[in-house]
Amino acid sequence: MLIRSASGLRGIAEDHFTPELIDNYISAFISTQNIKSCVIGRDGRPSGKQISQWVIDSFHKNGINVENCGLATTPTMQVMTEKEHFDGGIVITASHNPSEYNGLKFLQKDGTFLSPEQCEELFKAVDRNVSIEPPDSLGVVSDYSTANEEHIDKVLAAKCIDTDNIRKNNFKVVIDAVNGAGSFILPMLCERLDCEVIPMNCSGDGYFSRIPEPLAENLDALEQKVLEVGADIGFATDPDGDRLSIVSNKGKAIGEEYTLVLAVKNYLNFQESMVVTNLSTSMMLDNITNKTIRTRIGEAHVVQKMNELNISIGGEGNGGVILKEVHLGRDSLVAVSMILSLLSISGKSISDEICSIPKYLMVKDKILLNSKIDFDSLESIFDCDEINKIDGIKFSWSDKWIHIRKSNTEPIIRIFAEAPNQDEVDELVNTLKNYVK
Repeated sequence: MLIRSASGLRGIAEDHFTPELIDNYISAFISTQNIKSCVIGRDGRPSGKQISQWVIDSFHKNGINVENCGLATTPTMQVMTEKEHFDGGIVITASHNPSEYNGLKFLQKDGTFLSPEQCEELFKAVDRNVSIEPPDSLGVVSDYSTANEEHIDKVLAAKCIDTDNIRKNNFKVVIDAVNGAGSFILPMLCERLDCEVIPMNCSGDGYFSRIPEPLAENLDALEQKVLEVGADIGFATDPDGDRLSIVSNKGKAIGEEYTLVLAVKNYLNFQESMVVTNLSTSMMLDNITNKTIRTRIGEAHVVQKMNELNISIGGEGNGGVILKEVHLGRDSLVAVSMILSLLSISGKSISDEICSIPKYLMVKDKILLNSKIDFDSLESIFDCDEINKIDGIKFSWSDKWIHIRKSNTEPIIRIFAEAPNQDEVDELVNTLKNYVK
């Protein structure tokens, strides 16, 4: 089945995507967002070129000028949409789904994703089979060949990235782009920073050589390569290049929760700032700054709060770093540059940096959704220091927490919990599960 959410549209390409379906969604996008010009890019999946052509054909026949970036990360597309003042952008990607999936992410003119309300409006237009008046002339189609270079230029111009110091270190880095959109731009970025780059899974052909989500348990090959070549650090991203995970110089995948923590630690070397993140991001962040603001789950909510309060740095514990100076979206290039900047300033190895941060154990679990579950009744389960109900319900203590919420895409309840050790985190999860079963 097709999945429609605040992240856009995704499904199995061969089963669900046709020129007619794409035309319906593009027509709705044009209509609801008043599109006159648009930029598109894709993440490298085998189905991407065909779907890109269908997208281009739809814009062309509807009189919309479209520029095609080809293989491009989601953050690259966000930068280009904003920078060139297009009316919107399309990223052809299914994020971390398997390679047989594909999808469309919709960008508004400021480079951010459509809001949940805008997505709902677009989907309603699709369901009404909205049509567009025949144009006076066909749209102009052209290639946009410099997007990668422009994105890198903007990242390296950020005030919190010490490019001179990074270059002096000549870091040896291994990059695993899972043959996705980051395959060329991430090595290019690190080469611009005078790193010795060892690429793996950087063909850009979209045939994923590992499970595409860059979780620690999926990075065995990168761990081995870092040790084999004696690298200072290993970087792994997801197929569309907005999330980043790290392998330490000791060949250990440290988990995606550290990415934002390390990036913020670098940022605080340059200036004090509030930090915006979601309710389920690790409390490691609170250990390096007491100026953390928590939002509902989802990049859109983090970005909205950053805009509302004019806060410069934010992100999510899934490996997503958002630096407003570059653009308001998760960006693996920003994350790589900020972490290399941190290492160049501190003079420490990545392993030593990690050891300096208090360690917690996080569990991510789920249970089938029971329609009888009343979230308000859950307040009595735990005797805690604080209860937050802006997204499900979260119970917090000084050194542990548990967060439960309904999934937006599956009939399940997601459980996130963090504590100093296995026994304490198991106790939190088991107490909850025993109550709701």
